[in-house]
Amino acid sequence: MVFSGNQNQSRDYVPEDIIQNIFTFLPIKDAIENSSFVSTRHTRSWCYNRRFLFGIDFYLRYNQLKLATIVDHIFNFHKGSEIKIFQLHINPIGIEIFLRRWLEICTKKDLEELELHFYEYGFIIEFSVFNALHHLKALKLVNCVIQLSESPSGLQFLQRLYLCNLHITEDVFNVLIEHCKMLAMIDLIQCSTIKKLILLAKENKHLKKLTIDSCRDLKEIKIDSPTLRSIFYQGNFVEVRIAQGVQLYEAFLNFIPSKNCMQSTQLEAIVNDLSHLSILTTTHLLIEVIVASIRDGVFRDTQYYFVNLRELHLIMDGGIFCNPYDITMFLKICPSLMKLYIDLNDYQLDLKMYWEMHQKHLLDNCSHKFNNLKVVVLRSFKFLPSELDFSKDYFAKSNNFGEFGFLSTKNYRS
Repeated sequence: MVFSGNQNQSRDYVPEDIIQNIFTFLPIKDAIENSSFVSTRHTRSWCYNRRFLFGIDFYLRYNQLKLATIVDHIFNFHKGSEIKIFQLHINPIGIEIFLRRWLEICTKKDLEELELHFYEYGFIIEFSVFNALHHLKALKLVNCVIQLSESPSGLQFLQRLYLCNLHITEDVFNVLIEHCKMLAMIDLIQCSTIKKLILLAKENKHLKKLTIDSCRDLKEIKIDSPTLRSIFYQGNFVEVRIAQGVQLYEAFLNFIPSKNCMQSTQLEAIVNDLSHLSILTTTHLLIEVIVASIRDGVFRDTQYYFVNLRELHLIMDGGIFCNPYDITMFLKICPSLMKLYIDLNDYQLDLKMYWEMHQKHLLDNCSHKFNNLKVVVLRSFKFLPSELDFSKDYFAKSNNFGEFGFLSTKNYRS
């Protein structure tokens, strides 16, 4: 048997150069605080650190000037060839010169993740920065302005895009989609000015998830992305059209009720595009329109079916016309449904005269069985007589219940 090295050396021994390298991958705060505990050799290892994380804890602990001084000191003494992550939460007003210099340094250090969370609006990230970020994989920007050239020379490896409270135009969004063909996730949060979002990403083979939340000026969404699997939308009602061939697996559609009358044909068009879903979260608006309405001059039941739907989340907050019969009829067009979650919130199952006169007897005479339904959870349950009757009815209509739950707090998926 042959032994190499010092046979008396501990099995737990780690070479100094490996320890030094480990410290370069720690968040900058941990690298500075812990390096001196190991050996005096490593007290300056932070100068080679690759994870510049100045998150919310730094923002809450230090005032703007102190935080900018700390960050600037780290950048001034950095000797490494790489900075993999730069995360900064700060008020940018008054320190624009520092911010531009830090970003310029990052463009020369093979940056892979950039997160800038500004607490005042106005700082401009110029197109030269994006043109120089050739290794960037994740970009998260909050409260800033971005400039993009028509054909950026950087961002070609971008995989995750998160934009919050940005004045983004259709042209800027189209440049990002056309140029960043590695994108897998897109988040647009409170982005104003964009009115028509067209996601044409046939050449993108990686896009999986699209999130749009509270973009107040948005009126229309068109999607043609064959690999897209999940869409999350929350905000005012918009026209949503999804191209044939897009096989979505999951959709979250939380439409905020509008004072204006919505066209049922617009909602029905959405249903038609989403009929192959496996998981759906939606509001009472969708049910009110598609379960029973006037079609071709005749009042009749829906002809739509969610054949593949396995899991359904209903957000009933604000529901006025939707009643237990409508919910039951909706579930009838979901023959494969296994899990049902209903967020009652302020919704009242007891709808008084209209319900009593027109549809309660229809529900009482409904003999349909939900043979695949195994889980039913009612959230914001208040144990009202109408809620208890509703629960008993569903318990009787299923032969395979594994779980029936009541939660008294508001807690739907988001």
